[in-house]
Amino acid sequence: MAIRTVVFDVGETLVDETRIFARWADRLGVPHMAFFGTIGGVIASGGTLTDAFDLVVPGFDLAAESARWRAEDPGGEREHFGERDLYPDVRPAFDTMRRAGLSLVIAGNQPPEAGPALAAMDLGVDGIGISDDWGVSKPDPAFFDRVLKLADAARPGIGADEILYVGDRVDNDVLPARAAGMRAALLRRGLYGYRHAATPEARRADTVADDLHQLADWAAERT
Repeated sequence: MAIRTVVFDVGETLVDETRIFARWADRLGVPHMAFFGTIGGVIASGGTLTDAFDLVVPGFDLAAESARWRAEDPGGEREHFGERDLYPDVRPAFDTMRRAGLSLVIAGNQPPEAGPALAAMDLGVDGIGISDDWGVSKPDPAFFDRVLKLADAARPGIGADEILYVGDRVDNDVLPARAAGMRAALLRRGLYGYRHAATPEARRADTVADDLHQLADWAAERT
């Protein structure tokens, strides 16, 4: 079955989150290397980002601290991203895929501010879906039901097996996308991508790519 639409995760797929985590480290008073190393160690042992924050600041409440930060610096970047955080391969890879006739959609676990931020980048996509706007997040199957609807709105009548979902995680991206009947690509970058690409579950992905240039060429050959 040919690929007709490619759907992209956001964090560490399109957006480099390095500056976001560096700002968190600064807020928590932790050296960047120590903070990044702690996150990596927790993830490697099967923990989550929330577990890493709690290790650095016992009893850490992400929602409460985010609210305090917003109140203290309402106009700051805080935990958000902008144009300068976009990975450099995004725009040329998107151009390659559009020339091949593919529809492009973005759908990821993000706060409400992410939708306008992505729209402002003018990436030429056919739809943007944000978990906090939808009220459901990955890996919940209901999130991928919304992805299917978003893809159908961009390309009416498309089948799930004509959609390729691209992300940097096996658990949040590859496995639930495949369970929803879509095809899946795993990207080797970010806090999770390299480690997840080395796991047996990575074989469930239709392809594992080092960057979006490789992914774009692979998808373009299958239109």
